[in-house]
Amino acid sequence: MQFVQIRSFDNYMEANLVLGMLQEQGINCHLKDENTITIDPLLSPAIGGMKLMVYASQAERAKEILAEAEKEYVSTIPCSKCGEKKLVVKEFVDKPKNFLAALKSQLLMGQTSPVIKYYSCENCGTVYQEIPTDSR
Repeated sequence: MQFVQIRSFDNYMEANLVLGMLQEQGINCHLKDENTITIDPLLSPAIGGMKLMVYASQAERAKEILAEAEKEYVSTIPCSKCGEKKLVVKEFVDKPKNFLAALKSQLLMGQTSPVIKYYSCENCGTVYQEIPTDSR
């Protein structure tokens, strides 16, 4: 069996919640480096965190399940500016401009073209780098 990495985590709880959600849907997956990170969390940046490994033929389905779950969760959170529950997830691939930028990205983040994720309110247009918390 060939497994591919679809996500990485530095948080044991989040990693196991996602793992359980995928296993419930019949996805063959496991966490690589889970014990190492759990025993010594300071090693997480050095080895790239806990890696969610999914059977190669099920990787696309697993990504769809995770995207749908995140979409549903984000839609329940009110915008901290306008108060409406109209947040959506947006992503884009940040392509490196040259070889050195690609090498730096590979060494620091483990990938040459990182995916940048942000959240946007469809009502007022406010953009968030992280899911907003109610600060009103």
